[in-house]
Amino acid sequence: MIQVIAFDLDDTLWSVGPIIFKAERRLNDWLQQEVPQILYDVDSMRSLHHELLELEPDLGNKITESRRRLIERALLLSKINIDEATELSHQAMDVFLEARNEIVFFEGALEAISLLANQFTLGALTNGNADIKKIGLDSYFSFAFSAEEVGAPKPAENLFRQALAHTNTRPQQMLYVGDNPVLDIDVANNIGMHTVWIKHPGQENTGETSADEAIEHISDLPQAVNRILSRFNADHVGE
Repeated sequence: MIQVIAFDLDDTLWSVGPIIFKAERRLNDWLQQEVPQILYDVDSMRSLHHELLELEPDLGNKITESRRRLIERALLLSKINIDEATELSHQAMDVFLEARNEIVFFEGALEAISLLANQFTLGALTNGNADIKKIGLDSYFSFAFSAEEVGAPKPAENLFRQALAHTNTRPQQMLYVGDNPVLDIDVANNIGMHTVWIKHPGQENTGETSADEAIEHISDLPQAVNRILSRFNADHVGE
C-alpha cells in the first residue's frame, strides 16, 4: 500500500523557466547597481563557469555554491578584493534565491497537494534549489532533499534512496511524481516505486519505461493516485 508520495518540484509543480529568468534579471540588476564595473553577461559567465568546474569538478553537483563562486570569481576579476567579493557574492545569492523562490504554482497544484496530504506523507526530491519553507510547502511536505544535499543529481538514485531511508518505507510503498521521463520516471520505476508522469503539451516519452499514470494537469493527480491504488488493491485481493 502506498504510504508516501514524493514530488519533483521544477516543471512539476510550477514552470521553472520564467522563474530563473526573473531571478537572473534581478541578480544582474543588483550586481550592476552594487558593482557597475562587473562583467556579468552570458558569454563571460559561461567561460568562467567552465574554468571553475575544471578547477573544482565537485561544484558541478552544488548549483547554489557553484553560482555563488561564479559571482565571486566575476567580482575578483572586476578588481574587488577577496573579502569584499566573498561578502558581495553571498548578498548576491540572497537576491537571486529570493526571486528564485517566488514561484507561481500550476493551476490546481496546491489543491491537489492539500487533498493528498490528508492521506499520505508528502515530500520533495529535486535537482534544483527551491526552498519549500520559503515557498510555503513545508505545511504539507514532511521532507525535502536536494541533489546538492545528497551529492548527486537525478538520474542517480541517491535522492530516491534517501527518501526511502528517511521515511522507512519500501519502494512499493512510495509513489513518485515528476515531469521528466528519464530523470524522474525511469529512475523511480527501476527502483520499484509507483510513478505518475506530468506530461506537458507536446512532450514525448524519451525514457525507457512508462509511468503507472500519465496526466497533463497536476490537478488530476488525486484521481491518478486513486486509480493506481484501485489497481494495486485489485491485484492483491486475498493477500
